[in-house]
Amino acid sequence: MRGVWVRGVARLAAVLLLTGASLLTSSVSAQAHAVLLFASPSIEGAVPTAPKEIALVFDEPVQPAGARTARITTAAGKAVDIGSAARSEGGRQVTVPVQGTLGPGVYTVDWQVAAQDGDVMGGSYRFAVGSAAAGLSAGSAGGQQQVSGAGATAVLRWVLFGAFALALGGLVGERLAARHEITKPRPWARAGAVGGLVASLGLAVLIAGGGSLVEGFSSPSGVTLFVGRAGMLAVIEAAAWLVAAVATARGWPSAAWAGLAAAIVSEGLRAHPAGASAVWGPVLTTMHLAAAAVWIGALVHLVHVGIARRWDTRFRAALGAYARLALLLVIVVLLTGTLSGLLLISPSELLDTSFGKLLSVKLLLVAAVCVLALTARRQMARSAPRSLVRVEASALVAVLAVTAWLSVTQPPRDAQAALPFAPPASGDAITAGGRADEIGIAATASAGQVVVRLTAPTTDLDRDDSRSYEASLRLADAVGRARTVSLRGCGDGCFYAPVIWKKGANLLTVRASAKGWGGGRETLRVMWPVRPGAAQLVRTVKAMRAVKKFTLHELVASDTARATIAPTRLELSGGRFVDSEPYAKGQATQTSRFTDAEGHTVLALGYPGERLALELTLDDHDRVVRETLVAPNHLIHRSFTYPDAQEAGG
Repeated sequence: MRGVWVRGVARLAAVLLLTGASLLTSSVSAQAHAVLLFASPSIEGAVPTAPKEIALVFDEPVQPAGARTARITTAAGKAVDIGSAARSEGGRQVTVPVQGTLGPGVYTVDWQVAAQDGDVMGGSYRFAVGSAAAGLSAGSAGGQQQVSGAGATAVLRWVLFGAFALALGGLVGERLAARHEITKPRPWARAGAVGGLVASLGLAVLIAGGGSLVEGFSSPSGVTLFVGRAGMLAVIEAAAWLVAAVATARGWPSAAWAGLAAAIVSEGLRAHPAGASAVWGPVLTTMHLAAAAVWIGALVHLVHVGIARRWDTRFRAALGAYARLALLLVIVVLLTGTLSGLLLISPSELLDTSFGKLLSVKLLLVAAVCVLALTARRQMARSAPRSLVRVEASALVAVLAVTAWLSVTQPPRDAQAALPFAPPASGDAITAGGRADEIGIAATASAGQVVVRLTAPTTDLDRDDSRSYEASLRLADAVGRARTVSLRGCGDGCFYAPVIWKKGANLLTVRASAKGWGGGRETLRVMWPVRPGAAQLVRTVKAMRAVKKFTLHELVASDTARATIAPTRLELSGGRFVDSEPYAKGQATQTSRFTDAEGHTVLALGYPGERLALELTLDDHDRVVRETLVAPNHLIHRSFTYPDAQEAGG
C-alpha cells in the first residue's frame, strides 16, 4: 500500500514539474506588474458625449477580476450600471460596456485586474462628460494604482520564501549533517512544506478575491483563478506544495524534491524578471530562489543542530562542509541576482525609485551577510562562532522580508518605451492624412492624444518591425506657437504622443522616413474640437447618388517628390462614383466635420485599420467639390464639376 502511495505522489509531482517546465518555455511578454497605460475616455480627459464603453489598455496581458474589474461612480458616489468585462488585443485591453446613462459631469473609474505575476492590481482615475471638465487635464498618466492587498501579499510571500528555505534548505542541511553521522534533530522541512502550502493557498485566495482575503473566501472569482495564467500558476504551485507536504510527512524524499522543484519553477515564472525576459527571467529567478533557499535553510538547520549538540566537534565539521557549499551558493545568488536586477533597473535608478531603494537595501543586507559568513568561517578554526552564525541566519531572514516587499513593488518603467499596440481613440476622433514622398501618413487625433501611422509602398501592414520607420512631430496652434512632441512606438509604423489640443486649427508637421523608401515632411491640419459628422456623411452620399452626371478630374501620385503628371478627366454618374468609395454605405470608422476658411463644410473620414484618411469639401447642396484621399500606397486629389443646378438635380 505504501508503494502505491509513493508512486502516486511521485507521478503527481512529475506532472507538476513538467507543467511548470512547459510554462517556463512558453512565450511571455509581461512586465512585472500590470500598468494601466491608457483609458478611453482618457484619464483626466473630457469627452463631449456619453461613452458607450470604458476601455482600459495595459502594458501586459491581464485577467479581469469578475464583477470587481470596473466600477463607475458619479461625483456624488452613485454607481453607474455596467456590463461584463471583455478582453482583446491578446488580453492587454479590457472593455466594459456602459449600460447606464452618463449625463454631463465628472466620473470616477475604479478598476482591478490580475497581473501575470499573480498580484491583483487596482487603481482609479477620472474623466468628464460634456463641459464639466473643470480641474481635469488631458494626459496619458495611469492615474493612481497599486497592488490590491499589498500588505497581505508581502506577508504571504515572506512566509512562502521562508518555507522554501526551511523545506529545501532543510533537506540539504539534513544531508550535510548525516554525512558527519548527525541524525538529530530533524530539519523543519515538514513545517516548511506546510507553511508553503498555507502561503500558496493564501496567494491563490487573494487572486480569487481581487486582492482581498475576505472576498476570496466569501465570494471568490473562479474565472480569475482558473482561466488566467497567474491563477493557474497559483493553483499549480499550491498543488506542488501539497505534494511536498505529503511527501515530507510520509518520508518520500524523491516526491518531496519534485514538489519543491515544481513550486520553485512556478514562482520563477511569475516573478518580476519574467516580464523583462520570457526565458532568462524565469531561469535566473528559479536559480536565484533555489540557491538562496539552500543557503538560508541549510544554515538555519545547522544552527538548530549546533544548539542541540552544544556546538561540538561533529557539528563544526558539518558547518565546515556547509561553508564550502555556501561559497558556491553565494556566487550563484550574487550572479543571478545581479543579472535579474539588470533586467529590471539601471544602476542610475537604484537611489531614484522605490524599487531601486529596496533593491539597494537588499544588496547591503546580502553584503553584510557575506562579511558575517566570512568572519564566522575564519573564527571556526579557533572556536564555534555561535553568535556570528546566529546573526548571519537572522540577517538572511531579513533578506527574505525585503525580497517579499520587492515582489509587490513596481520596478521603474521607461516612460518612452514602445507600446504593444496603438491606444484606442479617447472619445470622438478626427483623422488627417498626407504623404511625405513615398510614405503615407495618417494621424488620428482624439482627446489628449494623437496616433500617427506611416505606410511605405508594398509594406506588409501586419509585420511587427517598427524599427523600419522613424518619425518626429512638431505641433503648432492657430497663433503659431510650436513645440516638438515626443513620440512612442506602438507597432509597425505606428507612433503615439500625448497632446493637449487648442481650439481651432492645430498644425501637425510630421517628418517621416523608412528604410529603403524616400521620406520627407508633411503638415496636417487637425480642427478642434471634434464635431461628429455621421449625419452629414449620410446626406452627402444621398446627394451624390442623385447626380446623374458630373466631371471628375483626378490626380494620383505615389511619390510626391517627383514631377506631377496631368490629371485624368472622367465623366461619371454620382452613383457609380460613390460605389467605388470606402464610404459607399454612408459610414466611416471616424467621421467629423468642420468649416474651412472659405466657409465650406469639410468632412474628415478616417479608417485607422486601413491607414486611410479622406477629406471631402462640400458645396451648399451637400455634394463633394474636392476630395483628398490618403491611402498606404498613393495620394489622390479629386475635383468635381457639376452641370447647372436643375440638370444636376435631375
